[in-house]
This record gives sequence, structure tokens and C-alpha cells, in this order.
Amino acid sequence: MKFLLVRPAVTDKNISKVMPLGLIAVGSVLKRAGHTIHILDLRISSYPDSELRNVLHEFDPDAVGIGLMTVESDFAFALAKQVKSIKKDVPVIFGGPHCAHDPQYILHDPSVDYMVIGEGELTIVELAEALEKKTDVGTIKGIAYRKNGEYVKTLPREKIADLDWLTQEYDLADAARYFNFACSHEYLPATKRFMPLVTSRGCPFTCIYCHDIFGKDIRYRSADKVLEEMKFMRDAYGVNEFHILDDSFNIDMKRAKKIFDMIVERGMDVKISFPNGVRADYIDDEMVEKMRAAGVYRLALGIESGSLRIQKLISKSLDIKILKNVVSKLTQANISVNGFFMLGFPGETREEMEQTIRFACELDLSTALFSLVIPNPGTELRNMVLAEGDEANKNFSHYSINAINSNASQVKPEELVALQKQAYRRFYFSPRRAWHIFKTTHSKSLLAAKFLSLLKLTSAWSNRLSYQS
Repeated sequence: MKFLLVRPAVTDKNISKVMPLGLIAVGSVLKRAGHTIHILDLRISSYPDSELRNVLHEFDPDAVGIGLMTVESDFAFALAKQVKSIKKDVPVIFGGPHCAHDPQYILHDPSVDYMVIGEGELTIVELAEALEKKTDVGTIKGIAYRKNGEYVKTLPREKIADLDWLTQEYDLADAARYFNFACSHEYLPATKRFMPLVTSRGCPFTCIYCHDIFGKDIRYRSADKVLEEMKFMRDAYGVNEFHILDDSFNIDMKRAKKIFDMIVERGMDVKISFPNGVRADYIDDEMVEKMRAAGVYRLALGIESGSLRIQKLISKSLDIKILKNVVSKLTQANISVNGFFMLGFPGETREEMEQTIRFACELDLSTALFSLVIPNPGTELRNMVLAEGDEANKNFSHYSINAINSNASQVKPEELVALQKQAYRRFYFSPRRAWHIFKTTHSKSLLAAKFLSLLKLTSAWSNRLSYQS
């Protein structure tokens, strides 16, 4: 079969346009099963509608798979309708994190034929075989579909135990097209030529704002496979910078240190960033030294709040008392640190938000991201927001870290927006912080772009209130 795998175009500039590792993973297993794959990432297309039409006519797929996050769902529905308007008999398959939350609602849309729920690599191969042979799909685990107009959801798919089995076929995507797109608060690369990398799946923690599509048990790729993939990407694409996107890279401290040691032992001379974050409470002095030696130049820490009450409320399970020491040691090792913070949790007071802002300013961070709370479907946070009587915004395309998506806090929406602006002004607009950022930002060419984005973020017209009262 010929499979077209698509990421929808989006308008939110806060979404970094790195290589679509999810589509590459799915495309890789389909290719190994004998299918022909074309990946179309409309996020990086100048003319997405016309490019989609051209690919549908020229590639003439037998099936179309659309990968989506929650913020992309409205765009994905529009994309599915567009596919059906051109190729009405081609099955459309949805996959990605958003599909785990409310598959029955999604399948109300007649343009969506099947959904892959959870990890999709094993499921999509079985579904492709059934579609090709026109056999019953009811025994395939991890899907939802309509049968005679009725919603059907099959048994859940088991998690993939051996991640080394998932060999990535990076040539399915044009790596060079992504090198100019990935500057954001999370992605502040040392150069524009870097590659994303995932070395594990799963997270054992219970933070109320996160989905758990990969489960609570962490599964790791072997250290040898990680190094092998880094070498391949360096040789194939001429990159020496890697951004590791794991949720829980350093929870197994022994494995993390082994990977850093192997990078040094093999003389790889690379730069490494952890834009999605690592756990601060799993960083000791030895870890800092091994990070520095292996080429780690930047990482993020998910701190979220400076209030102990809010830390407990969101089940973060982070001892914030250790943070000043950890951040200082990382900074002394010339590793720049980005802090993630959130404002507007259910019941949060103005004083608690100001406490978070003060705490962020006290830390020796290079950069900070102050997000407005997003109650994504399928999270405990969303349940709490609804229980507080707040009507969470159902227009998922408006979900943004810089827009009010709901408000169950103790402050008014306009006050919440003002507090976010205040946080950025207090954190960034000081001579000490500016000098610190200049010293710790490896790519000076990107500083101007970051400064302009900060000016826009803190201006009077930057935040749109998508919250509907």
C-alpha cells in the first residue's frame, strides 16, 4: 500500500517545527512491512493547501494517516475533510496524543475512518495489512472505528517493550527543511543544524497537567543504540548538535551517566540540549560534571510553581528547596538552564503567582517560560477545572501557553494576563539578566529574534483572550 502521513498546518508560532519523529516512527515500521511511504509536514509548507492537493494527486495514496496533538485537532479535522473532498474512498486514520482522550467524539466526524490509540507502531502495521487484504479490523488492538454507523473501540494495545526495535528511517523526511524553523523558548539551539532524538518512553510521575500516552513505566533504548543513532545522524546530515526530547531521561541516573561517558570515550565532540526538561532532583554533582564533559550546553527544568501548596496540588513531587543549588551548579558548569513555570492553576491566588515570579527571578536561570495553564483533555487538571465550575475552552486550536484557555484561579482573566506579562518583564528586563543571557546563549545570531519575541510577548496587544466567559 501507499501511505501518506501528514502533520497539519498550525498557526500557533509557539509550536516548534522540529522533525516529526512520531510520523517517522510510524513510517519506518510501515516501510519495513513493505509499504511505500510519503511524509508531508504542512507545518513547514508555504502553501499547505496546494501542496496537499498536489501530493494527493501525484502520490495517489491508498491510505492517509494524520498525526495530531490537541492544539492541532481542529486543523486535523479540516485536513481530513480536504482529503475526502479529493480522495473520497481513501481511508483517513488519526493518531497521536489527542486520540487517546475522546475517540468517540472524534469519530463523530465522518471524514475520520479509523483512530490509532496509544503507541501506534505495532497497530498501524496490523491495520495496514487488514485494509490491504480487506479483512476484519475488529481483532486489532488499539484502534477505534465505525461499524454499521456504530462506534467500536477494541482492546488496548500493549506498550512496546523493546525500543531498540524501533529503527528510525530519517530519510523519510527532508531534514534540511527543518534547520530554519526551530527557534522558540524551548528550542534555542547553538546552531540551526540540529536533530531531535528520543531515547526513552514513559514517565513515572503523576503531574496533573500531563497526558500519559506512553504510560508510567519507563522503557529505555540501550546506550549503544543511542550512540549508534547519533553517529548515523552526524554522518548522514552533518550535524553535531542533538536535542533529546525524553520525558524522563535522567530518572535512571546510572544509564544517563553511562551515555555521557560513552560520548566522551568515543570522542564524539557534540553539543546536547534537553529542551523538554530533565528532573532537577535526579541531578547530582557527578551528573553535572558528566553532562559538561559530554557537551550538554542547555537544559530545561520543569519547576512550575514557587508555592509549596501549588506544588502539592499539581502532584509535582519536586523538592523546590534544592533548586537554587542545582541551578547554580549547572550554571557554573556553563550549562544554561531554562525554567518552566505555569500560572493560573485551580484555586491559585495572586500572591501564589507572585511567589512563583519572585522564585523564578531568584534562581540563576538563563531563560524562563511562564505559561498560562492549559487544561488538556485527558488530564486530571481538566477534571479539576471542570469541577471548579469553569467551562474549559473547547476550541483546541486556541490552546496556547500565551492565551487564557480556562480560568479556575482566584484572579480575573485580565489580571492573569497582566501577571504573565509582569513575570516576563521582571525576569528578563534587568541588566544582570541580560548579561547572563548573553554569556550563556551559545548562538548569538538568535538573540535578536528572541529579544523581539519577548518585546511582543510583553506588549499591550500580545495576549488574546480565547477564554469564553
